[in-house]
Amino acid sequence: MKSIIRFVVQIALLTAVLAGLPAAGYAQEATMSGTVSDSTGGVLPGVTITAVHEASGNTFETATDERGIYRIPLRIGGYRVTAALAGFATVTRTGLEVLVGQQTTVNLQMAPSSLQESVTVTAEAPLVDVSQSRASGNVGSRQM
Repeated sequence: MKSIIRFVVQIALLTAVLAGLPAAGYAQEATMSGTVSDSTGGVLPGVTITAVHEASGNTFETATDERGIYRIPLRIGGYRVTAALAGFATVTRTGLEVLVGQQTTVNLQMAPSSLQESVTVTAEAPLVDVSQSRASGNVGSRQM
C-alpha cells in the first residue's frame, strides 16, 4: 500500500514539475510598447516598428494600429528600435535595455521627411517642316 502511495506522490510531483517548465520559459520574456506620433502630436497608424536584439541579431517586427500604438513581445537584452513610414524620416533608438518581465514603454515621434523628387520626361518632337509653309484643303460647291 505504501508503494502505491509513493508512486502516486512521485507522479504528482513529476506532473507539477513538467507543468512549471513552460512558465520558466516565459519568465525570459518582456514587452515593449508605445505610441508613435508626428511632430504635431497626431498619432501615426501603419508605422513599421522593428526591434533588433543587439547581441543575437534577432529581429522582431510589428506595426502601429489605428491609434498609433504598438506592442512587441521580446526576449531580455539590449535592443535597437526603428520606426519607418513613407513620407516621414526614419527614427532609431539604440541602447534600450529590456529586463525579465519588464513592460517597457518607448514612445516615438516622427518628423516629415524632406522629399526630393525629380521628374524626367522624354518624348520625341513631332516632325514639322519649318522651311515651307503650305496650307491645303478642299473647297466644296457650297463654299463657292
